[in-house]
Amino acid sequence: MEDRHAEFLKTHPHLKDFLPLLETHNQESPRGAVLVSCAFLDDQLREIIDAFLIADSARDKLLEGFNAPIGTFSSRIVMAHCLGLISDKERDDCETLRKIRNDLAHDHKADFASQRIADLSANLHHSIKPHDKRVRPFDHFSSAAIALILSLINRAAYVKRARLERREWPT
Repeated sequence: MEDRHAEFLKTHPHLKDFLPLLETHNQESPRGAVLVSCAFLDDQLREIIDAFLIADSARDKLLEGFNAPIGTFSSRIVMAHCLGLISDKERDDCETLRKIRNDLAHDHKADFASQRIADLSANLHHSIKPHDKRVRPFDHFSSAAIALILSLINRAAYVKRARLERREWPT
C-alpha cells in the first residue's frame, strides 16, 4: 500500500495531505468523520486566505490565536467568500457542513438519523445525487465533504498567484 501511495504522490503531489485525511475519515465514526473533515476544511480555508493576503507578519494575528478575527471556521468561510476565493456553492456547503459539525459537537443526542441533520445533508451541493432515495444522510455528508475538500485542495496554490500586494494610495 505504501508503494502505491508513494507512486501516486509522484504524479499528484498536491494530494499528500488528502490521502491520510481520507484514511482517517473512513476509519472514524460518523461524528468523528464530521469533526475531522470540518477541521481539514477549516485549515484549507486558512491556507487559502493566507495565500491571498499581503505577505506580512501581521496576517498571522488575523488568522491564528486568541480572538483572531479570521480565526474560526465561520469567519474563514465568510472571508474567503467575500474575497472571491470560494464560490457561492462552496460557501453554502461549508456553512452547511459547519452547521452539521456544530449540531454533532454540541448535542450528544444528535446524529444523522435526526431530521435536521438529514435535511442539511440532503441539501449539500457537492454530495452524490442518487436516482433513488436510499442514500443515507451520512453518505450525503461524506461525499460532499470529500468532494469539497478535493475542490479546495490546490486552491491556495492558485490563489497565491493573485496575492495582494502593498500599494501606495493617493492622499
